[in-house]
Amino acid sequence: MRALLLLVAFLISYGSLYPFEFAAHEGSMAELLGLLADLDIPTTRGDIVGNILLFLPYGIVGQLAAQHSPRPAYSGWAIALLGILLAVALQVAQVWLPARVPAIGDAILNTVGLAIGFALGALAGKRLLSLGLSADAAMLVPLTLLLLWLAYRWFPLVPTLDLQNVRNAVKPVFLSPQVDPTRIFHTAVAWFAWFVIAGATPLRRWPLWLLGAAALAVTALQPFFVGNRLALNNLAGLGVALLALPLARRPHAAALACAGLFLALLLSGIAPYDFVSTPGRFEWLPFNGFLEGNMARNTLNLIEKCYLYGALLYLLQQNGSRPGAAAFTAALWLAVIEFLQLWVPGRTAEITDPLLALCLAFAFARSRVAVPVRRGSGSTPRRRIA
Repeated sequence: MRALLLLVAFLISYGSLYPFEFAAHEGSMAELLGLLADLDIPTTRGDIVGNILLFLPYGIVGQLAAQHSPRPAYSGWAIALLGILLAVALQVAQVWLPARVPAIGDAILNTVGLAIGFALGALAGKRLLSLGLSADAAMLVPLTLLLLWLAYRWFPLVPTLDLQNVRNAVKPVFLSPQVDPTRIFHTAVAWFAWFVIAGATPLRRWPLWLLGAAALAVTALQPFFVGNRLALNNLAGLGVALLALPLARRPHAAALACAGLFLALLLSGIAPYDFVSTPGRFEWLPFNGFLEGNMARNTLNLIEKCYLYGALLYLLQQNGSRPGAAAFTAALWLAVIEFLQLWVPGRTAEITDPLLALCLAFAFARSRVAVPVRRGSGSTPRRRIA
């Protein structure tokens, strides 16, 4: 778990300091002193949500790591303090990054995200323990995947009761309906994988009709989140997934979901299937595309990819693959798709997606901090620290 926390801290630092073009200038010290004296909080919704979400994973993983240390309270405070220092240090380092605008207000929002993450981590740990499991593999990974898909559907996770927002959300379905078979298939596979993964969580006790009703409720609530939009493709994809719902609890459901994910990722990756004869450029700098352009849209894409690649890794293992083999298979498949994108106009082939799959595989492996604990067995639970 400590290694996973270090990975999260590294990724936060990478995103905050990209593109690493440090440059000293005459007013750097004056800017640094002004930075420390300016405590204004950003007011734009994108900046607020982005800065909070940035440190949310650190808080969640930090809380789970603290719970499995010999001195949980002391470790929790130490991890929180290090997280706050990291947030401030990154803002200070940005003084020498011309492409960045440092602000202590960002660090304050980072701290809010860290605190929310700690609270969510505490709730998750208590819930898993109440189910007779440690904060480990049997529940943590599938529950995280289920929540990632919900986060993707409800992004930016800012609820609203504004009727105008609701009207704007449903307008595309009626005023500009678009039918894209690739996107419909992509959404259907994502939902079907969600149904299959739910079978490894307490949701397995739900009847199938209730699981389908939950998916409908998730979609129906989308217009009540700021800036969210419904699309005919997504509604049609959910409809297809609901038709396939009875297959989600069949013996070969994981294999069927894996096959669907492999095909959906390929079709989405090379759409619109209009190839050129001259290959484009391959981007070797990780997360280059994510860290440029609209940050809210990039964050949404990252959440979707984390869910899809994580679901593929998890379902491959559920289907009998070893963790290493699953990681290699997923990364290799994504590398093939990126290679094909060299000949797809409008696409940027890069190393990011295969590396993201490997990072997720590493995170899954390091999340296994203890063996399952069954209540009433009469034996003393054994823990192993990662």
